[in-house]
Amino acid sequence: MSLDPIHNEPALFAKDIKTLFVADLHIGIEHEIFLAGAKIPGKTRELEDRLIKILKKTRAKTLIFAGDLKHNIPVSSFREEREIPLLMERLFEHVEEIHLVPGNHDGGISNYLPMDVKLHSSKGFVLGDYGIWHGHCWPSEEVMASRTVLMGHVHPQVAFIDGVETRSTERCWVKGKWTFSKASKKYETLGEGFVMIPTFNDLCGGSHVNDLGQRKIGTVLRHDLADIRKAELYLLDGTHLGRVKDNLVKTGHRYNRE
Repeated sequence: MSLDPIHNEPALFAKDIKTLFVADLHIGIEHEIFLAGAKIPGKTRELEDRLIKILKKTRAKTLIFAGDLKHNIPVSSFREEREIPLLMERLFEHVEEIHLVPGNHDGGISNYLPMDVKLHSSKGFVLGDYGIWHGHCWPSEEVMASRTVLMGHVHPQVAFIDGVETRSTERCWVKGKWTFSKASKKYETLGEGFVMIPTFNDLCGGSHVNDLGQRKIGTVLRHDLADIRKAELYLLDGTHLGRVKDNLVKTGHRYNRE
């Protein structure tokens, strides 16, 4: 497997198939923040610039969004309607193919996508050794049988508490293996494991995967298809923190935004 994380960015590049994977852009989240009483600058152009910079650096030919390209549900805001078509148009200047596996926030997304974007089932699809799926529903058998499953939805973060009880969080990669349980009997074949992709949009909240108070998150964890405590944690700068169970904290709060 030739899967490389981009330094200090929540993006993965598969050299063998010249493909870049990202998840959870949540375009339009500014509208929800505005309705809550705060006005902030638009985020989409920044997300676009970062994506284009990565595409140029990697020379990727294919770009795959692992769900939640847009944010507002059940009704989209003017931001999604205006900005998603423009974003896709600009990204197509740098890649030959764009794929989207819809997430739980992507209802009606087909109304904003150019016809050239390949919109897949929410159960995911397979490209090379990789199964791509958002994470909010059951993936297909083909996805689960792929060597490595790439998923979004969870918005993984690691929580830190220092000696004076100061709390901070960082987005992180979570790399784990499947667990053979009652839920796994749903699938005839399981691949090696999975990688949880951090949210590309840093305005989004997250799930603190090492928090003792965090409820089980995402379909695979909620139904015991994987033991999160045995998974490996990596920060965006490449720092390997070890296993989740070696980094457990108790914040006293539940941070979960799926």
